Amino acid sequence: MTKLMEWLFVLSVFLVTYVAIVTKQIQSGVFDNWMFEIKLAPLIFIILFGAYAAFTVLYRVFTFNDCPEAAEELQRQIKEARDDLTSRGFRFIEKSN
Repeated sequence: MTKLMEWLFVLSVFLVTYVAIVTKQIQSGVFDNWMFEIKLAPLIFIILFGAYAAFTVLYRVFTFNDCPEAAEELQRQIKEARDDLTSRGFRFIEKSN
């Protein structure tokens, strides 16, 4: 099951339960006492999901690893490609910053 399918499954279970409670298809004294909070639940979950998403992105950005070996290899490959193109007659125009 993909992550999208997991999220859609959880969302559909929540929505079915939420709609059943709000439309009083499922009746209980607990639901009657907490109806205001139940009606706010989707908004609260959206805010919590946004906080989770922001935290996850920031955490992965801050813990991103540098790869100096890969950078050196890439620079070497760029130099080889430039040398190869120069040997085939290509002229590079250097940009001045």
